[in-house]
Amino acid sequence: MMVSARERQIIHFLTTHIGKEATVKEIAAQIGVSERTIHRDLNNIEDFLKKFHLQLVKKSGFGLKIMGNASEFIQLNRSILTDSPEYTPNERLMIILSTLLDQQEPVKLLTLADDLGVTIATVSHDLDKLESYLHQLNLILIRRRGYGIELYGSEESKRKAIRKLIADRFDVPEFLKVVQEYIQKRSLDQTDVISKRLLNLIHHEKLLNIEKIVGQINERLPYPLADSSYVGLVVHLALLIERIQRGQFLKVEDELLSQLRLLKEFSFAKEVGEKLQETFQLMIPDEEIGYITMHLSGAKIRFETELGFFEENVETSIIAQQLIENVEKLANISLKQDISLFQGLKAHLQPALFRIKQNMRITNPLLLNIKKDYIELYQFVKKAVELTLPNIDVPDEEIGYLVLHFGSSINMQPLTKKLKVLIICSSGIGTSKMLAAKIKQHIPKAEIKNVSVFDLKNISLDLFDFILSTIPIEGMEREYLLVSPILIDEELEKLKSYFQVKGETFIGTHKEEEEGQAAIEYEDFKTFTIQSKLIIELLDSLDFYQMGRGESVESVLYAVSQKLFEKKMIGSINGSVDALLRREKLGGLGIPGTRLALFHARNAYVCKPVFNVIDLEAPMMIKSMDDQTIEVERILLMLAPEEKNSHVLEVLSFISSLIIQNQQSMHIFEKAYQKRLTQFITEQFAHHFSYKN
Repeated sequence: MMVSARERQIIHFLTTHIGKEATVKEIAAQIGVSERTIHRDLNNIEDFLKKFHLQLVKKSGFGLKIMGNASEFIQLNRSILTDSPEYTPNERLMIILSTLLDQQEPVKLLTLADDLGVTIATVSHDLDKLESYLHQLNLILIRRRGYGIELYGSEESKRKAIRKLIADRFDVPEFLKVVQEYIQKRSLDQTDVISKRLLNLIHHEKLLNIEKIVGQINERLPYPLADSSYVGLVVHLALLIERIQRGQFLKVEDELLSQLRLLKEFSFAKEVGEKLQETFQLMIPDEEIGYITMHLSGAKIRFETELGFFEENVETSIIAQQLIENVEKLANISLKQDISLFQGLKAHLQPALFRIKQNMRITNPLLLNIKKDYIELYQFVKKAVELTLPNIDVPDEEIGYLVLHFGSSINMQPLTKKLKVLIICSSGIGTSKMLAAKIKQHIPKAEIKNVSVFDLKNISLDLFDFILSTIPIEGMEREYLLVSPILIDEELEKLKSYFQVKGETFIGTHKEEEEGQAAIEYEDFKTFTIQSKLIIELLDSLDFYQMGRGESVESVLYAVSQKLFEKKMIGSINGSVDALLRREKLGGLGIPGTRLALFHARNAYVCKPVFNVIDLEAPMMIKSMDDQTIEVERILLMLAPEEKNSHVLEVLSFISSLIIQNQQSMHIFEKAYQKRLTQFITEQFAHHFSYKN
C-alpha cells in the first residue's frame, strides 16, 4: 500500500506532534489545501497506519494524533520516506537546488525534468519560485536558452546554502543518527531519497575521518561542543574538503583574519586544519582555518557547571544581568536570585552574540512549539532582548533558546529526595535544562543527568532508575520513554503513569523537608572555604592607584603593571600590558551606563589573581561594550593566571557580575574607596553563597 506525497506530508505533520492533537484546520493550513481534502486523505492514512500497529485517534473538539510506541514510529518513518512515487513541490525545490549546488557546470532543463519525473513547464515554474529564495542566500539563478541553469555566487554563500538545506531537512537528533550510521558503516537504504541527495553534497564517506578529528579536538576544548555545534562543524569540514578538492576556496578579509588569529580557538582550528591536510593530502589555506575558528568560537556551549569570568567576555555578564532585569519588569516576576539562570544565560550569550555578529544563523527545531506553548513568555523575552540589545537584530531562533532558559527558571521547584533519571536529549543547553526542570517539578526524587547520543557510549545505563529520551533510539538495551523536548500536558500524564507502573508516587508540588536553611554539605563547605580564602586574598591585595592628566591607556596600564611586577603578582610587565591591549582590540571595555571600564586578561604572565582600581584625574574616552564611546573616570583591573582554576575564575566572575547588579552596586564600584568596596564585596559573597546552598 502506497501513500501520496500529500499524505506523506500529513503523516509527517502528525508525527512531529507526537502525543499532541492537531486540528484538520491546522494541517490544511500547513500543507496548503482545503480541509475537505484533508478529510478525504485521512481514510487512506488510517488504513496505512494500521500496518505499523499505530492508531489515528480522532477526538471531537481537540483534533487528531497518532498513538503508538517509539519503535513503531521509526518503522513508519522508514516506510513513508523511501522510494516515494512522487515529490511534493517543496521536495522538488530541494532536489533542484541540491543538484545545482553539486554541479560545477550548467544543468539542462530537460535533465532536471527527467530526474524529477515531471514536465519541463513544471520545472520552469519551480525555478521561478526558487529565485526569490536564492536571493535571501545571496545567490543568483542564471537561466539561458541553449546554455542551461547554474548558480552564481560566492563560495561562502554556496556553502551556507548547503548547510541551510541540511539544517532545514534534519533536526539535530535525525542528523546525529545518520552520521552515526555512516560512521558505523551501516546501510542507509531506509534513508529517504531527498535526504540522500542532501547527504551526497557532503560526501558521507569522508565523515568517519572528520568525526574522529572533531572528537579529538572536542575532548580538549575548554568546554565540549553542543550537539548542534558538533554537527555543524562536521558538516562544515566535510564541505570544506569536498570544495577544496574541486578548487573552490573561501575568502576572508585580512582584518577579520587578524582578529581571528588572536582567539584561543585559532590554535585548535589550526590543529584541525593540519589533521585534515594529513588525512586528505591537501593544503588548507589560512582563510579556511579562520572559518573553522569562527565555528569553534560561535559554538553553542552545553557545559552545565558555572563558567569562569575569563572564559567569556565580560559583556555577556552585563547583558545577562540587564536581560534578567528587563524580563522581570515586563513579566512582573523576580528572577535575580536564580544564580543558575544568570550562569546559564552567560554560557549561552557569548557564542550567540558571536554567531549574530558573524551572521552565522542557527536552526531551532522547537521554535514553533515555543511560540505556541509559551506565548506570553516569548513576547516578554523578545521585548527584553530589544531593550537590552537595541542595536542588534537577534533572530527568532536565538530568542527561542533564551525563552527556554527563562522558562527553566520560572518552572524550577525544590526537590525532596533523589532518584536517578537519565535524559537523552540533543536539543542544546536550554532545552535539556528546561526539560529537567519540568520533570523535577513532578518527580519528588530526581537526580537528573542529561546526555547526547554521542555520550551514550560512555554511560552505564544500569546506574539509572529511569531513562527518558527526546529522540527515538534504535538498539536501546534498556526500556525508555519517548517525550518531546518541551514536556506537554499529555506527555506529563504519560510520564506519571510510567513512573507509577514502576512503583513511584507522584506529587505536583513539594514542600521543604525542614523550614529554614538546609544543612550545608561537605563539598559545599569545601567550596565556600576555598572561595572565601580567595576573596580575602584578592581584597587584601586590592590597591587604588591615582593617575594624573594626559596619560594614555597604555601608559596607565604600564605604570600599574610595574607595581604588580614589584609585588611579584605578574612575571612580565610588557606581557601583561600586551595581553590587556589585545583584549581591548577585540571589543570595547567601557561599561554602558557608568563611568567605568573593566580591563581584564588571562595569561601566562599572571602569577596571582589581581583585582585593582585605577582612578583617573581626567576622564578618558574609551570604547564601550555596546560599541559606543563613553567617558571613563575609573578603571577596574582584573588579571587571572592562564592555568585553569575553576575557583579563581568563579570568584572573579562573581565580582564582575556585582558591578552591574543594580544601580546601587554600579554606584559603589564607581565611587567607593577601599573600605566600602571591600565591605560590599564581602557582604555580597556571603549572601551569594548562603542563597546558593
